[in-house]
This record gives sequence, C-alpha cells and structure tokens, in this order.
Amino acid sequence: MFAVFEAKGFQYLGSPGVKLRIPRLDSEIGGKVTFDKVLLVKNGDTKIGQPYIEGASITAKIVDHGRYKKIIVFKFKKRNRYKRTRGHRQTYTEIEIKDIVLGGKVESKKVSKKEEVKAEKKSVAKAEIKKTTAEKKKTTSKTKKKAGAAKEAKKTTKKTVKTKKATTKKKKTTAKPKKASNKAKKTKKSTSKTKKEKK
Repeated sequence: MFAVFEAKGFQYLGSPGVKLRIPRLDSEIGGKVTFDKVLLVKNGDTKIGQPYIEGASITAKIVDHGRYKKIIVFKFKKRNRYKRTRGHRQTYTEIEIKDIVLGGKVESKKVSKKEEVKAEKKSVAKAEIKKTTAEKKKTTSKTKKKAGAAKEAKKTTKKTVKTKKATTKKKKTTAKPKKASNKAKKTKKSTSKTKKEKK
C-alpha cells in the first residue's frame, strides 16, 4: 500500500513505516503532522483524486530536522571583473509515515505473524554477525601482536650476531703481528750477499 501526497509544493510517494525528507516544517521533533493533499492511493485498487481525494489524509511523525550538504553557487561575468561565490545548505525535516486515512478509515500497515517472526530472525542473525565480526577482530589483533613480537625477537638476534662479528673483527685487527721466522731471515741475508757479489 502506498500513497502520493503533496507537501510544501512537492509531491512524495510513501507508505506506512517509510522515512522521507521534506522541506523544513516549523513543528518540533516528536510531533505529529497530517497532510490533506492526497493525490493517489493504492491499496489493492487505485484511487485517483481530481486533483485531491476527499477525506483522505496522511499522518506522520517528525523524526529530525537537519541540513543537506553544502552546495557552492558561483557567479561570473567576463570582462566586467565580477566574480562571486556563495555556499548554501538547504534545510529539511525528516518524517516517518505512520498511517494513511481514507474517508475516516485508517489504512495502516498490517503486519502478519510470519512477518514478525522473519523480523525477529533477521535481528538475531544481525546480532550473531556482529558477535562473529568482533571475535574475528580480536583474533586478528592477537595474531598481529604475536607477529610483531616475533619480528622484534628476530631483530634482536640479528643485532646480537652483528655485535659478535664486530667484536671478533676488532680482536683480529688488534692482534700483534707475528715475528719473522728464521728461514725468512736467512733468505733475506742470502739475497743481500748475492747482490753484493754481483756488484
């Protein structure tokens, strides 16, 4: 079941339980509003107004007041040194349609038991999905922490190995040079003697 109605010069299509945004109304949040200008109603058979349906109205509850995203209005005239930018945010009122009244009869949305059971099942399924996602997040955070600890341990082991290598190199460089052996001394003497003889 749905209806087409007019509000603040605009036409909207809605059914019971649907939320709509219309130009801002002066009434407070939580208050009720009725729209008398109903153009069309479909509930099995369609009723079309000429232009409005007599005795038909729509009751709605005001949910919230707000403003849309900012739009920029830019004006420019070439060769006149004229350029202007302005920002604008349009205000709106969010309403929730409660029921549609046709000639004094309230045509509200009838919810069957099957639909109620389906809605309950959906809510339970959503709650379970939320729980599983929270558990997954916890497990992933734990695994990340473990991986980080393992990486740190590897880094520390690498640092210790590097320091050990550096200390061994220093020891080698600081070691005293070995004395020349007797054979090397004898060869040096023999080469010097042969040079003298040649001269």
